[in-house]
This record gives sequence, C-alpha cells and structure tokens, in this order.
Amino acid sequence: MKALGKLLRSDNVIHGYENTGIIYEWARDKAYLAIDAVQYKGIEGAILYYHNPPVHQIGTTALHAFHEGLDRVMGELKHLEYFILYGPNDPVHTGGDLKESLGKLQESLRAKEEMRLSGASVHEMDKLFSWGEARLQKGIVLYDKIRTISRHARVVGVCGGGLRFGGSAEIQLMCDVLVGDSRSGMCVSEAMIGIIPGWGGMARVLTKAGLENAEYMTQTAQVVHADELKEIGIYDDVVAVNLPFPKKNSGKDQNYKVRLEEHDYNTGLLLLPRALELAICKKNEIPSIKRQHRKSLASRKDIAGEVAARTNPDHYAHIRNRPLREVHEEIERLGRPLAPQSIAALEGLLNTLESSTYNEEHFVHQELKADAALYRDPKFIEGLTAMLEQRVPDFREP
Repeated sequence: MKALGKLLRSDNVIHGYENTGIIYEWARDKAYLAIDAVQYKGIEGAILYYHNPPVHQIGTTALHAFHEGLDRVMGELKHLEYFILYGPNDPVHTGGDLKESLGKLQESLRAKEEMRLSGASVHEMDKLFSWGEARLQKGIVLYDKIRTISRHARVVGVCGGGLRFGGSAEIQLMCDVLVGDSRSGMCVSEAMIGIIPGWGGMARVLTKAGLENAEYMTQTAQVVHADELKEIGIYDDVVAVNLPFPKKNSGKDQNYKVRLEEHDYNTGLLLLPRALELAICKKNEIPSIKRQHRKSLASRKDIAGEVAARTNPDHYAHIRNRPLREVHEEIERLGRPLAPQSIAALEGLLNTLESSTYNEEHFVHQELKADAALYRDPKFIEGLTAMLEQRVPDFREP
C-alpha cells in the first residue's frame, strides 16, 4: 500500500489533516481496499481507498470487501461527519471483471443447452443465470449502504485520474458531492457490451443531470469529460491537474510503477484538500449548477439519430469483427456499435419515466430487473467477447 500509506497515512495532505487510525483493511494479490479514520480541522470523518491495477476493475471478492468496509463505516456513523470515496489517479478505471463474467456466462450457456436437450423447463434453465442477478443485487445493496451513510454524513467522491467506465463510474455517482480531476471523464459504457447500468448509475444520472442527459450518457455510451460533467450537474467541482500521466516505455520498464506512485501522490495533493474542504463546508458553499442552468449534452432528436445509426449492423459490415486498432479511424467516424437489446431496455425504462413521479430508489430496482434480464440474453456473449478481444462486435440477429 505504498501510495496509500505515503499520502493518506501522513500529515502531508493539507494543514489541519490528521490520520487517526485504520477502520478496515483488505488485500488480495495486487488489489486492496482500506478505510481510515481521519480528522480535518478537528472534524471527524473517514476515507475509503480502493486500488486494483492496472485498470481497477471490481471483481466479486473486491465487491465483498466494499460491503465489509461499508458495514464498519456504518458502525462508526455517530462519530463521522463525512465519508470520502477515493481511488487511484490512473488513466483508466473499468467496472466489473469482464473475464469473470464471460467465464460464468459460457458455463451457464453450456449447462442450459444440456438441460434443454434433456427436457428441462424454462424456469429450471433460468436459474442458471442467477449469478448475474446476485452480483447486481450486491451492487444495489452497495448503493443502499452509501445512500444510508449519506443520511448521516456527507459523502464525497473523488474522481481522480482519467476515464471511469461502468461500475467505476456508478460507485462514484452514488456520492452526494463529486470532485473531478480536470483530466477525468465518465463513460456509461454498458450499451456497447449488451447490458445496461445495473448499480443505480442511470438513476443517479437522472437525479443529478436530468432525463435528456441520462438518455445521452446511457444510450450513446459516449465519454463525457470533466468540464461537461460539471456543466450538467454530475461534478460539483473540478480541480485543475496539469500533470501528465506516466507512460510505460517499451520493453521492461523497471521504473514505471515508481512513476505511477509518484503521480498518484502528487495528484492526491491536489485533489484531497479540495475534497476535505467540501466535506466540512456549509451546504450552501458547495458549488452546484441549478437545474434550469444545466447544459444539455444533445437534443433527444440528435440522440435518436445517433443511436439508430450505431445499432444498425449494416453500418459496420465492412469492419465487422476487425481488431479495433486496425479500424480506429473508421470507428472514430461511425462510433462504436451499440447492442440493440441494450437500447431497447434503456428506452423501455426511460421513455415511460414521468419526472413528476420519479423516485430514485424505485428506479434503481427497475434498473436492476432490466439489466438482469439482459444477462440471460445469449447475445450478451458477443458483446463480452468483442470487448475483451478489442474487436468490432457483430450484433446481428442469429
């Protein structure tokens, strides 16, 4: 835990900051999660730090660690005024472990075919995919715990480094206040794989940024960068970070990890002080965009046009199954293909939404059910394998 120990467990973060002890620690292989009790200007809080190189995916064991750690925090709530979710400041932060999901999906599909040939019922075969729903349920319970903490302490998420995809964005979206690194961005990327956000990501974007921006982010799966995330109401503040991301040299680069540690430390010195200030300031001192002043990322007409083009398999016939690196310019022009089943599920959820009756907690559970159904769709495996193989997917009907 070099970066964590060097920064969060020192007094170098900002004047008035003190690390007062460990609440929870977990480690497996290169991944670790820790929660420390801290004080800033005499006010008590806690900081959670999760690190899983190289792309910070959230596998099942890490998800268990999040739950165990949050349970400890919930036991300390009477002492805490704020809770900060922090992470590494690397160029990429992914969501769930796609290799883990692919293995489970392949196993379920093989077993389903064997059961079908033996005359098993649809209900019996459906049980094979319960692993997907169980994982989604853990994500929703994570949402419930963070929102429960938020009713007792201010929850601040720090989006340091580069781009957050899928679950790595969704966990930060669960926070009350978001501090963004100026180099950072979010991509609600599930529609490129064949599923939809399943950990409350859509619900939180709806709450923070409104329906039109939620449609854009979930249906186009485009990256939205820090300045626009602030303009639409997702980021509350953006900290200018003018540090270049470390680059790995060709061959064996013995000093690359050292440069990453230094970069993480120096970025933390810029981001954590602002997070601490927003954690203890008065509510009316938190920067925010009023609803009527939110930027619209795209009109509904433009969103519909882009989605229609990117869900049309014929547009990708000339590059279908090609490695992405070989067709980079064409993908830049066309956009990444979108899974039709994902778009249908998103439209089913969003098109019937009434802003006057919108309830975030209720919508979170609708989101889970719609996502769980897509885990059972055989076309999901094409999106998963294409993403892992970094090739253009083939979303044509069989």
